[in-house]
Amino acid sequence: MSRRAAAGVSLIEVMVAILVFSIGMLGLALLQIKGAQYTRESSSRSTAVGLARSLAESMRANPDGALPKSGTSAYIYDGSTTYTTTQCNATDLSSPAKIATRDLACWSLSLAKSLPPPPSGGTLATVTQDTSLGTLVITVSWAGVANGGPNADSQSYSFTYLQ
Repeated sequence: MSRRAAAGVSLIEVMVAILVFSIGMLGLALLQIKGAQYTRESSSRSTAVGLARSLAESMRANPDGALPKSGTSAYIYDGSTTYTTTQCNATDLSSPAKIATRDLACWSLSLAKSLPPPPSGGTLATVTQDTSLGTLVITVSWAGVANGGPNADSQSYSFTYLQ
């Protein structure tokens, strides 16, 4: 190959190398972003599991309030009640219902601090009773962050408590 025919080949090789390097760097940046999103999602899920199980442990410590021999559980929660720190710091624990109210207040406040609220006005948490099985079902919901954007999917975790 003559010197005249080889003129400019090095410049083309450098430009192709820069293009390949740039595409690789964009791929690594996208990988970093997705990794951070999935790490946050995992953190939210771990928090939800831990808090659902902590309420179950509170129920285990208050069996007469959780699954009384007659009547409904004092731990039933539809997510619409707003609790205060005063209720969480209550010292009057003279009945299973008062203990349950204090437990739900502390749990609800912890959820609100720890998890992003579910999208489109969904309920952050509920506790329902399945009388046919004699169990309580604790459900925690939050906004998923892995998909990103304001329309992120709602994630949830349910835990069934049986005494």
